[in-house]
Amino acid sequence: MATKRHYLLPAGVTRNVPALRKLGWMLEAFIIKTLVAVIRAMPPERAMRLSYFVFRSLKPVLPFAKKIRRNLAVAFPQKDAREIERLTRSTCGNLGAAAAELVLADRIWDEREERIEFVVADGVDLADYRGRTAVMVTGHIGAWQIAAFIATQFQLRITSVYAPEGNPYLGEFMQRLRSKLPCEFVSREGCMRTLVNELKNGHIAGLASDTRLDSGDRIPFFGMHTPANTTAARLAIRYNCDFFPVRAERLPGMKYRITLFEAIRPEDAAASTSEQAKQMTRSLFEHFEAWIREAPDQWMCFGRRWPHEAYAEALKPVAHD
Repeated sequence: MATKRHYLLPAGVTRNVPALRKLGWMLEAFIIKTLVAVIRAMPPERAMRLSYFVFRSLKPVLPFAKKIRRNLAVAFPQKDAREIERLTRSTCGNLGAAAAELVLADRIWDEREERIEFVVADGVDLADYRGRTAVMVTGHIGAWQIAAFIATQFQLRITSVYAPEGNPYLGEFMQRLRSKLPCEFVSREGCMRTLVNELKNGHIAGLASDTRLDSGDRIPFFGMHTPANTTAARLAIRYNCDFFPVRAERLPGMKYRITLFEAIRPEDAAASTSEQAKQMTRSLFEHFEAWIREAPDQWMCFGRRWPHEAYAEALKPVAHD
């Protein structure tokens, strides 16, 4: 998957008029840095509401809003065009909520006694994973960035993968924001060697594995097969370690619930590594589906999720751009 070049300008505009690229980057950086400064100056609850409102209001100009609408239409064919449009606006707003959570991460952690509830699957003692290899996986659903606080709460070392910024005026700035989260971060570009070394050294790899990978194995997702990234499951199999789904939910009053679910096992331990990885990823996707069905507008579905043919019928009722 290519790194996103712009947040506010359609890719076609800067591709066809290269002179606009630098101007677009500078404009995006100014808007984002200004919003961050405003958020930092406000009480957390007010900052969250403001960021949600700003991003929801920007929906008509956000270049990925159309992709959100398409993904929601495919995942929820029973919903009419009006409801899909409402969910699309709310998803844009929840991107603002995620942005505010990243900016306010240190304050959220400082107030963790009032804001964060941790839930761990029965029979799992995370104290056993201090120096013990594991793979923890989440999706871009809900307050996914806040899931990183499981590391501090249970004194774990987690190395997480991030997508680098396409905007050169935001790369270092976003890294400073991410540094508030209690993880070691490694860029998606060339991350495998680092993840392998971490696992070899008895640490934990953290990944968000709900994006499409065109070269990946096809896994059912909302009833349709899609090329999926099975890397996380393959790592767990290769290093014979537990494969945990982790969910971070937004609760009313800017509170959060971070849940570590029971480890996923392959259905057939005698199957090939490839088949075991597909089985485990399929089980992971079942978790993702359940979380998305509970709160469709908290799924950050900004890229194409299924093969093109999956969209043909679903787009007919909402083709009113």
